[in-house]
Amino acid sequence: MKKTLLALLAVSVVLLTGCSGLSKMKSKSKNIRYQANPDPVETRDDKVVVNFTASIPPKYFDKGVALFIQPVFTWEGGTTPLEPITIKGENVSGQATTINYTTGGRFTYNDVLDYKPGMETGRVTLAPVGYKASTVDDEALFAEDIVKNHRGVTFPTVLISDGVNITSEWIDIRGNISIAPLNYNKKQGVVETADIYFPNGNSVLDWNCEMNVKFDARNTVEDLKRIMLENGLPKQITITGWASPEGEETHNTGVSKNRADIATGELRRVLDDVLVVMAKRAKVKPQDLEYYKHNQLKKMIITTRAAGEDWVHFVVMVEESTIQDKHAIVNVVETQQNLVKREQMIKNYSETYPQLEQDIFPNLRRAQIALYYSEARKTDVELAKQATLNPAKLTFDELMYATYINYNYDTKMKYYKWATENHSAEWGAWNNAGAIAFYLGDYDEADRYLKVARDLNPHNPDILNNTGLLCLAKKDYTLAKYYFEEAQRQGSTDAEANITILNLKRGNYEDAQKMLKGTSCSYNLAFTQLMNDETDACIRTLNCCLDQTAEVNYLRAVAYARLGDRENCLKNLQASVDQEYEYKRKAAIDTEFKAYWDDEDFKLVIKLY
Repeated sequence: MKKTLLALLAVSVVLLTGCSGLSKMKSKSKNIRYQANPDPVETRDDKVVVNFTASIPPKYFDKGVALFIQPVFTWEGGTTPLEPITIKGENVSGQATTINYTTGGRFTYNDVLDYKPGMETGRVTLAPVGYKASTVDDEALFAEDIVKNHRGVTFPTVLISDGVNITSEWIDIRGNISIAPLNYNKKQGVVETADIYFPNGNSVLDWNCEMNVKFDARNTVEDLKRIMLENGLPKQITITGWASPEGEETHNTGVSKNRADIATGELRRVLDDVLVVMAKRAKVKPQDLEYYKHNQLKKMIITTRAAGEDWVHFVVMVEESTIQDKHAIVNVVETQQNLVKREQMIKNYSETYPQLEQDIFPNLRRAQIALYYSEARKTDVELAKQATLNPAKLTFDELMYATYINYNYDTKMKYYKWATENHSAEWGAWNNAGAIAFYLGDYDEADRYLKVARDLNPHNPDILNNTGLLCLAKKDYTLAKYYFEEAQRQGSTDAEANITILNLKRGNYEDAQKMLKGTSCSYNLAFTQLMNDETDACIRTLNCCLDQTAEVNYLRAVAYARLGDRENCLKNLQASVDQEYEYKRKAAIDTEFKAYWDDEDFKLVIKLY
């Protein structure tokens, strides 16, 4: 009997000691220091990233206690429990971070959840549940399990983060949409061209290379000055770079782009000389020369295109040649869809028929400058009026041009939609309709139009680029990368810029900034600089943006807020909300402005009427 009483007494002591330990930890739980990193939590790659550390003081954590911690994210849309974590005392076994009773300790927590609009006001809280145990409970999923199965004690609720910083979501994902090239020229018929030829495999400008000497290419380019001075500036100039098709396509795409860039440089030089002469004729004052040049250049449409391997002219020249197997060679081009195999087969033919290497390939290694002239067609006003009243009276090319010169995107969409219904075989109509639908945020319509465009012209760089943008908007980053890279292979320069957005979405800001090194005065560059903590550089970039939109003013307000510049922050925020009323609501819950939420002037700026 005496032994039994002693045993019961021993158990009671243990239980009381355990309860006492938990009660003491609960009563002093405020001594645990939690710190969100960053504070408040933020989004990255369309995820809310919850990261915090906890510091536990010495002589606090009972050796026989385990602490079950499950952060909870609460917002207007509901409550989401996050991944639980357990920390334990020295006498508790199992997989968990051990906290020493004498010295205390610390632990770090990380988890993510999918971001949804409206989570800006979300809060991260936690209410630890302590329990006495010899080993941690690895199977518990929720705090209720610990309370039920181990008589757990719930500690006071702790606020980890109040609000979510969603600045990372402000990327301009619209990127560079690709509109099909215009085949309509306001001056029809006469095209003045100048070709520049290049050695095999490179884009070095050498006026003494065989083909440039043969066709007197240097004087042909210089003759463009005379043509423009006699006929005036053309309304449209196109520069196209090509490569011969016997090499590897990826290399040839880059070569054709470089050749187009060289030709563009020559055109700029010629235009500069022409404009200087025209300015003298117009008696322009020396101090006004650059302004005069700028205004004249604005009147022209100048487009540059890297066309890659020139299969079209290759086929034409082969068909016109005396090569014995020319029909077999042409058949390879028209039927072999695998580009690598096609290139290898053409290379094999060139070893059998030297005429390919001697007479045909050198003609394809070139860049062309084309000036478009002739008698005028309908005026812009006439085209715009006809497109509105009766588009059926316009040719397809006229309708495409009328849409191009219209700056209202809803009207553009209306015209392109009509074109798809009445010119259904034209890939350009479907591509352009898809591009504008994407720009307007109607992704389902964009998908429908672009699917038809891909069926009509599956390897077209403009269609591939726009499809990549659509995949990006739908957060299918793997497929977006595929389409952008395919578009690049086909010569798209828009896709090259759009690939940068993928790095921005994934939070790879350093890589994105390297890719944007050659750009200036763009919103996404400024955004990248802000995310890389180059706040002053961000402001300079925003200041030189051509379009000072609400978006630009808002981001500049954020940059000034980070610098603690209240005056400029509120000034730019005011400019933003004046342009777009919805930015009032956005700023009201934006943690970037948390320091000003109680500021009376800030409240006045975001006041809803």
